Amino acid sequence: MTGTKEEREANRKAFSKMSSSEKVDYIFTYYKLPIFTAVVAVLVLGSTLYRNITKKDVVLYTAYANVVVGETLDEKLTTEYLQYADKNPKREEILVYRDLYISEDATGDDHQYAYASKLKTLGAISAKQLDLVLMNEEAYDLMSTSGLLMDLNYIQQENPSLYTQLEPFLLTNTVILDDNSIEFSLGEADEYEATTEEAVNGIDASTFPVFRSAGIEEGLCIAIIANSPHPEEDISYIDYLMNYAE
Repeated sequence: MTGTKEEREANRKAFSKMSSSEKVDYIFTYYKLPIFTAVVAVLVLGSTLYRNITKKDVVLYTAYANVVVGETLDEKLTTEYLQYADKNPKREEILVYRDLYISEDATGDDHQYAYASKLKTLGAISAKQLDLVLMNEEAYDLMSTSGLLMDLNYIQQENPSLYTQLEPFLLTNTVILDDNSIEFSLGEADEYEATTEEAVNGIDASTFPVFRSAGIEEGLCIAIIANSPHPEEDISYIDYLMNYAE
């Protein structure tokens, strides 16, 4: 309240004589900006504190591509793994990219969906926010040729006993190292040419009990993304899916 001492005293006396509704109207009229600022500051502070308190650490990023994962199976692939790995579900989580559709042959609305899924997948990989993908054979072939998948010799180096268990289920696929796809699409090359190699970069998980009990019988693959931010957790998760989840 500004003015001389006498003016301030006069204002206080006048304010004290006002009715309750007049006082509210007076405060709102002359002090609404600082009140509004204070309220916004409190709300922002509260929201920030809430996010910090409830924020969970991501222990693993997974994705479901071209596969239908029901609620029960999803629970086994997320919450039950956290319990198996002695994680705290209140503070830690598995972040899942669900319902992705990866295809080169999609048309119409499916084409738009496939394009959006491709962008989402590549964006997650670029940001190092994708570890493992559960997918069908079509998606596996496309991700392999694009060079997005990790060579699973990594598991052999880190966990030889698990690799021995996995050997009957390991998949070998083509990886394109270099090609002239741009020149060919622009008509600057008469033939498509590519330099490729074969890599062990997938796991046939169709016979794993956790998937058989969910009604998935064939064509289900698991692969690790080449730049996975949690490679050690990847191995633990695959071990869980193969040997412990039911």
